[in-house]
Amino acid sequence: MTTTPRRNPYTVGGWVTGRHFYGHISLRHDLLQGSNNFLWLVGTRRVGKTSLLRQLDIEASPGYIPIYWDMQGCQNSADLDAELYYAIEEKSARFQALESDLKNLKGAEMRELLRAITRIATEHQLRILLLIDEPEVLIPMSQQDKGLVRRLRAALQRPANMRVILASTKSFTRIDQLGDGLEASPFLYGFTTRYLARLSPPEAAALIRQTQSPQPIRVSEEVVRHIQWHTDNHPYLLQWLCSRLYKDNHSLRMPGEDDIMMDNMLNAMYSLSYRHLSPTERHILLYLLEVNQTDAEDLAQALEVSENEAAMYLYAMTSIGYTRRLENGRQVVIGNNFLRRWLLNNADVLAQSDAEVADKSVQEIAAAGHEQEVVLWMQQLQSYRINLARLEAEAARHGVFPPLRLQNEIDAHKDKIRELEQKLDEFGAPEQDVAPDA
Repeated sequence: MTTTPRRNPYTVGGWVTGRHFYGHISLRHDLLQGSNNFLWLVGTRRVGKTSLLRQLDIEASPGYIPIYWDMQGCQNSADLDAELYYAIEEKSARFQALESDLKNLKGAEMRELLRAITRIATEHQLRILLLIDEPEVLIPMSQQDKGLVRRLRAALQRPANMRVILASTKSFTRIDQLGDGLEASPFLYGFTTRYLARLSPPEAAALIRQTQSPQPIRVSEEVVRHIQWHTDNHPYLLQWLCSRLYKDNHSLRMPGEDDIMMDNMLNAMYSLSYRHLSPTERHILLYLLEVNQTDAEDLAQALEVSENEAAMYLYAMTSIGYTRRLENGRQVVIGNNFLRRWLLNNADVLAQSDAEVADKSVQEIAAAGHEQEVVLWMQQLQSYRINLARLEAEAARHGVFPPLRLQNEIDAHKDKIRELEQKLDEFGAPEQDVAPDA
């Protein structure tokens, strides 16, 4: 009897939600429940920014009215107005349940639209969760409409019951250089930076195995380890490589060097990503291509900058996935083997100048993001310690043999506390990585 081959479960291209979405659990909690109401989610192309925003739309608590505002394709303020209206209209059932009619808002300008929905939310003790995708279009638009940035910033900052999450590449920093000169503050002033890059190792392993599927994939620990090493747990690369390794018997084979290949989509992805690197960041990647690995001290000498500046560049590039740290926590290598292959293929023609992003912007974003991340880790550490004390008190009531579920939860909290303490000891060292055995 023959069996029908099962469908390849990996999604390459296009956004995903629900059981097809994996990872970023701590980040999702922070974006929805953290103390900051203005958040800038920074990531490279195809790292899953749209999927994350769409997932937040689904996961938002009943106290929010989520509005997903996709700016991609907008060419002027009228387009922005129309797209925001369509985004609000998608939630018409929610507004109808609040006995609010949206029909009279059609054709309204974005400031009027935002005022209207925040007013409705206020009347029902609710908040607006505004999820803005692809705001980079504002850069060319603001060159044609000098007051656009100022009007939009005022519209976002004025309501007290609105949380705003922007998701873009870091090229969006240019928005603060293109206003009409009349803004009281730069557009991104007051936004807290959050980076979107790799999944955690357990999250990546879950994606590889498709544990949220009714029929998980059969795959050995060794294969999982090699896939993670090649991809640095980058969501798109994980999906791309697993799709290539998928076998008809619903398992994955071991990846080889021939599987680390570049197709048109990957070439386009890295070409765009390279454009969003500052001159010094480009220099660092090409330097790593030559020396294989570096640390802040070695890099400072190569760049002829202070060790603190070199460390900040490495922090920024590792946070966004261009580089990664090895197990020792000091040495840094190129982020993943696909990026390394692309750099090798194009090294002769890659310029270090004419970058879209300035070195100064990278340093400013990194310094702010580093400081904010350390604060976040400290908050998480305090929370885990409080929960651990509660769990241990509960376990003590069971005597020498607490329930296995409770003991597992205690162990998980201790592991998380050790992880956070190590990060704080390193004062911002990103997640560690180690090469698999040959």
